[in-house]
Amino acid sequence: MQTVHVTNRTDEGRSIQEPHMPSPRRRDFINQLPTEILINVFRNSLDPARPGRDLSRLRGVCNLWKSIVESTPSLWNYISADDGIQYIRDAITKTGEVSLDLVYRWYGDTTMTVEDFLTAVMDKSKYWRSVDIAFWRTPSTYPGLQSMPCRTLEALELWHALESSNLPEAFSLFGGMSAPPTLKKLTLGRVPVRLESLELVELEALTLVSLGPQSMLEIIRILKTSPRLVTLVLEDIVGLQPPQTGAAPAIQLQHLETLKLQLPVSTTEFLLSTLYTEKVDRLTVDPECSSFLPSMLFTPSVTHWVPVLRRMVQKAGRIEIGFEDSDLCFLKLGKLDYLFQMEFVDRTQFGRDILDWHLANLGEAVAHLPARLSYHNVCPHFGDIRLFSQLPEVTELSISHIWRSEQVPSKLFKALGSPTRSKPPEWLLPNLLILHYDLNNGCHKSLLAMLKRRYGSRGNAEPSLDELAPPPSLREIRFYGGTGKTWAPTKDEALLREVQLLSKGAQIYWVDELHVLDD
Repeated sequence: MQTVHVTNRTDEGRSIQEPHMPSPRRRDFINQLPTEILINVFRNSLDPARPGRDLSRLRGVCNLWKSIVESTPSLWNYISADDGIQYIRDAITKTGEVSLDLVYRWYGDTTMTVEDFLTAVMDKSKYWRSVDIAFWRTPSTYPGLQSMPCRTLEALELWHALESSNLPEAFSLFGGMSAPPTLKKLTLGRVPVRLESLELVELEALTLVSLGPQSMLEIIRILKTSPRLVTLVLEDIVGLQPPQTGAAPAIQLQHLETLKLQLPVSTTEFLLSTLYTEKVDRLTVDPECSSFLPSMLFTPSVTHWVPVLRRMVQKAGRIEIGFEDSDLCFLKLGKLDYLFQMEFVDRTQFGRDILDWHLANLGEAVAHLPARLSYHNVCPHFGDIRLFSQLPEVTELSISHIWRSEQVPSKLFKALGSPTRSKPPEWLLPNLLILHYDLNNGCHKSLLAMLKRRYGSRGNAEPSLDELAPPPSLREIRFYGGTGKTWAPTKDEALLREVQLLSKGAQIYWVDELHVLDD
């Protein structure tokens, strides 16, 4: 150890023991790295939410680091509103001619407005590469975006965080001129932008959500002139209806991989009948209608999608069909998603009809898949369950309820424990292997009664079951503490013991933990 005398005036007379320092060569090893590598180290150390704070710390390490940071424009190109207006003005003077990425988040630490943020960087608009703005207060204007051509812009995202029925007056981007030829990604959420003047030839991703009134002819024009689209999302666009006259034009989008449509049924059907693609890997359809027939969506005009859907479901491991609350029905086959909000029709029959269309048109690709059937805040009865006792084979059943729900599944358990009245009688869901059961249901007696009738020993107590063999035993029964809940209820050893005995050896899980029955 060596003694080091501290010369700071506040530490006069003190000495501290310090270990031998390494040689200057070892101490400054990182500073001997090539400058390009050191710059990359700096860049990868920056917090994307507030890069300015980290740059300030790097500058304070030593004169060499300060010199490198101050003289490297590319370290200043990511500009976040969270760093404050003074930092932004300082950063703009250091960026030179490098491409800029601008980020404004209403939920961040910033107190400035969108207008102040864009004004501070407007002089460098010709170097903007990406602009990502999410706000809760509607800006009165968008400096630079409305008036400048922004010729190097590659990605633009404008997103209003709050839903509002009163959209402000529509405005044009880029001074009413064509979109930048470099623009590849455009996202507009609840922002009333006029689309008429935009030419989006190089566009790869388009997301339009909750926009003001838009013409279908304008949407068609954009799609026809954007052949490179990989992602297309259209949700809740006011007034978007199929053209009144004329045949649907064929729009070839051969690079499209992701498609999401949340629009009226007629509009969804029109777009599906219009779009032609072979590479779609993810399709989400969420029609805005509380009452319609499957035939209104799956018309002969959309049959060119059958080969695409058949290819998609070949990657699916199972079918998921579920019912939630009083009106929701969903169907999922791998990356093929349907969500229906049905208020005035029998949604169980509707779900069966949607599934039957896929069985009829996609054939073996769907028929051989196991299925998971789920109910959340729903109390299905015998007829509901019976609709899904045929193809596909339901091997998993999930039952969950919020703790306040009065929809306990007593009727469901009664149905599973009762054979059909057909000749010969049959069990519902005869291939059931896995049961997910929400402990909030408070219906444990019905569960135990079902297990006893369905899988228990035959005897004179219930002669009606003597001639009907039990179905294959359950492989797993999984108890958990409620949908969306993080707490684990107190473990009920007596319940688990009785369930395990009645289920003839099924593996019992208590909140994802395998329960081992003590002998």
